Amino acid sequence: MLAVSHGRLDTVKLLIEAGADINIHDEDGSTALMCAAEHGHIDIVKQLLSHPDCDVTFTDCDGTTALDIAMYAGNRDIGVLIYAHELFSRGRSPHVVQRHRRSKSATPIMRADHKPIPLHSSTSSSPTLDREIHDLSL
Repeated sequence: MLAVSHGRLDTVKLLIEAGADINIHDEDGSTALMCAAEHGHIDIVKQLLSHPDCDVTFTDCDGTTALDIAMYAGNRDIGVLIYAHELFSRGRSPHVVQRHRRSKSATPIMRADHKPIPLHSSTSSSPTLDREIHDLSL
């Protein structure tokens, strides 16, 4: 944990190669991934996530995950890495998750062939919603 908190990637690599438990936690329940996420050490986060046994779903004594910690600390780039790793480790991608949810507000953004949806009639003196229905289905 000390090597992680000080950003010592070389030492972290040596410890992993020597067989250190990648998911070991301290007295607060924090893992090395949580520590790296909090301190903004993106190279160490990448190194830890590359290990097949790295579990991003562990929670500390407060019920907080590495993703929660990264986002709370303002390390959004690390949060995105952890989130993507969690999805891909379950065989899913953000695109598949979005399609599964069938969110009509975000689906057109993800489609290359979407057309703009008029929100009001251009012939009316007051803005009203168009009554025309647009097919947003995939």
